[in-house]
Amino acid sequence: MARSRDQQRRAYALDFPDYAQEFLRRNPEYRRQYSELQSMGSGTRLSAWRRMAKPWGLEFPVRALMPPCA
Repeated sequence: MARSRDQQRRAYALDFPDYAQEFLRRNPEYRRQYSELQSMGSGTRLSAWRRMAKPWGLEFPVRALMPPCA
């Protein structure tokens, strides 16, 4: 499938997080899981969201806040 020059420029302008977000946005399994959790309403537990996010690489370890080195 041929791409227009504008589409090529936009694709090359994506940084890694942008590219990853586009991948997930277009992935039918991710969209299904996300939609399923959203349909559960605002009472959905944070742990359910974390269980869904972790396999997709969306959960990052929390680093302790440290003062900058002098």
